[in-house]
Amino acid sequence: MSDQDELYQKSWILHHVLDRLIGSREEVAIRRRMIFIREYIERDKTVVEFNTGSMGEGVHMNGSDVDIMQIDNNVIVICPDQHTSVSRGRTDKTILIMRASDSRPGYVNLELDQRGQISSELLVESIVRDGNKLFISSEKFARTFAKTWGLMGKVDLENKGPAASMDCKSSYLPFDVDLVRSFPCSSWPKEANEWLSRPRFYEWPNKALRDQIEQGGCHLVPVGDKTSAGSCLQWRISFTTAERKLMYSFTHQQFLVYGLLKFFLKQISESLKGITADVDLLTSYIMKTVIFHALEQTPTSLWQEKNTFICFMICLNILIAWVKAGYCPNYFISRNNMFSGKVQGRNQRILLRWLIMLHDLKWECLSGVTHISIVMRMRLIISGKLEYMPPPKQLERERDMLIFEGTVTSLFNYDILPKSLALLARSTSDLDKFVTLYYTVQALSYMGMDTFEEHTSARGNKEKYKSFRKSKNLLTPLASACKSPGQLMLATYYYQTGNYMRTLELCGHMISSFTIYIGECSEENGSNRYEQHYCGHGYTLLDKCQKTCVSDLRFLQNNVLFCPSQLHPEMTKVHDGDVLVIPPLPYAVFLSFLCYYELGDTRRRDTALTRLRVVTYDAEQGGGQHWIVHNLLGICYEMIGDTSRAFREYKNSLGGRRQRPHYNPSEERMERLQNSKYN
Repeated sequence: MSDQDELYQKSWILHHVLDRLIGSREEVAIRRRMIFIREYIERDKTVVEFNTGSMGEGVHMNGSDVDIMQIDNNVIVICPDQHTSVSRGRTDKTILIMRASDSRPGYVNLELDQRGQISSELLVESIVRDGNKLFISSEKFARTFAKTWGLMGKVDLENKGPAASMDCKSSYLPFDVDLVRSFPCSSWPKEANEWLSRPRFYEWPNKALRDQIEQGGCHLVPVGDKTSAGSCLQWRISFTTAERKLMYSFTHQQFLVYGLLKFFLKQISESLKGITADVDLLTSYIMKTVIFHALEQTPTSLWQEKNTFICFMICLNILIAWVKAGYCPNYFISRNNMFSGKVQGRNQRILLRWLIMLHDLKWECLSGVTHISIVMRMRLIISGKLEYMPPPKQLERERDMLIFEGTVTSLFNYDILPKSLALLARSTSDLDKFVTLYYTVQALSYMGMDTFEEHTSARGNKEKYKSFRKSKNLLTPLASACKSPGQLMLATYYYQTGNYMRTLELCGHMISSFTIYIGECSEENGSNRYEQHYCGHGYTLLDKCQKTCVSDLRFLQNNVLFCPSQLHPEMTKVHDGDVLVIPPLPYAVFLSFLCYYELGDTRRRDTALTRLRVVTYDAEQGGGQHWIVHNLLGICYEMIGDTSRAFREYKNSLGGRRQRPHYNPSEERMERLQNSKYN
């Protein structure tokens, strides 16, 4: 085999390794489609969320942050020459004007031209005077934004650039979260005009895409140029929406090389920890900039499976050249050097030395990429010890789990119904039908919980019966789509209305059936059984969800009356807009215990109690992951008068890395038990 043939073969294997690590063409399309659906049904809100980073791009990387840009549509940012045409008659909107700042290109000051009738407190608190003009301070805005979200979530958020960053250790989520609040500008900034017209030998991006990006404008995010004196007033021009359009125009091969660059970045960052003064010398954004420039400078025909490694090395050479020059041009505003103030002096020399060393290693430079190195995976495939193309049933299961995880863990209230119903009506694919149907019936179920609350103000039994019947009718569609939360929410309705036998029937169905738990702590137990019974048999996504999927129950703070009264101490801890999360299996057993308790069936009550005790050790849904499971068991002990065991369970629910620990009222429950002991 010639050297070239060997290169082609290894590149082809590398392509398939990346396809498994980062996502196949189908998986990437699914991730992007689901993001589109979520963003579409929320589009009419005054503050909309736009997924950025790996999630928005469709890249799968373990340990990646969740990056979200919130767009405040109550604000309009305009360029000075737009002033007359835009501001007239828009008294509802706050209008800000871009003004030049003493900084690198790409940063501006925002002058307050008109304060709208609907202005957020966040914006108002960030207004500062400079001479006889009012400006919005990016520093105040970012700090107040982080503080506000931190208080809402009862976690500490720190400012990282324009983002309020929530560390997974403090938030008890399995990932870090970066939130950015931005202002939209419908105009293309003059600082980026060069990008529209610069020569392109290979016509990437093409004229149609450039025109679309220009019409989309830009956004302003709250961070200044740290190399200038007036950074507290400066806002950075962000091209996040444009970048996503460019990413979506990639071929799958180009997309995989970009994913490889992100893996490579992790390797470099780990290697440089403790060696350089600044750990974040290179960022994902710089890697994105590298591949954008690489695509402009190379023909599309080069980006083939057999050239995977060559394309990666082209990107690495571009990065090395930039580090050597100490200049990384922003893709849209090339006069903005993104290395300024960071990659210089000792940091520059160390980084350059590392990159050249890795470049000279050739294939071996990928040895440290991912916890099981890419090179090691390639060797296993070459030796026949690892399949690069999994069986069709495994691929179907992985696709299903990707869809279920992205759908059933989302939370939408009934304000999305007009959009979700419209999208459902014109859905043609199985994916679109399932996702929009699930969002619709989930929204109806929350409307049903709200309707349940109406019985407290109903006049007479007839009105009360009407509110109950309406509530049940609204809860039923979700119950037909999944066992949990659907059937368990309906079981809760039956429990609250005294129909204990129907409650027990639904709970028993949940407890005894084969299920796949979809949640933040899920481990996909039962994969083989799922593949055997539900893959390759022509089932729709809805069929599979109905038969197997269970996910957490989420009680909104304003649905306290719908939730069993025994859990009201937990509900009072939940702040407005958030939810009390309960895993399905413990809840089904707990609800069964409550029914047997009300029926006076002590034998079955005690059997349910024993079963709940066993469930606390469940790897996915037990007390190790969910503090509330110990509380459920403690409540049961307390109801039968075993206060010492109840106290022990409440105590066991405290501490450890569990989700939303600030909603746990166990300390109050323990204090009440101690006080009653001495009274």
